[in-house]
Amino acid sequence: MTREELINLVLKQTTSFEDYPFNNNSREKILWTTIRQKSNKKIIALIFEKDNELLIDLKLTPEHGEEARQIRGVFPGYHMNKTHWNTVSINNTDLTPEGLIQMIKESDTLTQK
Repeated sequence: MTREELINLVLKQTTSFEDYPFNNNSREKILWTTIRQKSNKKIIALIFEKDNELLIDLKLTPEHGEEARQIRGVFPGYHMNKTHWNTVSINNTDLTPEGLIQMIKESDTLTQK
């Protein structure tokens, strides 16, 4: 999956918009695509590439996060709260496409509050 395909997948599954608030720092080498709720502007997902790897941070319940981390390619959230946020290595995981969509929808639901 490409970065653009991943962005479009998250936008299609949620009521959200694409934003780039973290890219004003000239020292930052990572391009962060932030997907935010239209209603409250909370972050649903962070999409980025690190070491040639496409990654996404998603918010999950602590219980689901612990369960998801048993899957190859799912880790505690990169630069995020490790209890609630999880990072998925999109092209290097055993997570199914359906599992990824479920995680996107859960992150969407949890960030609507």
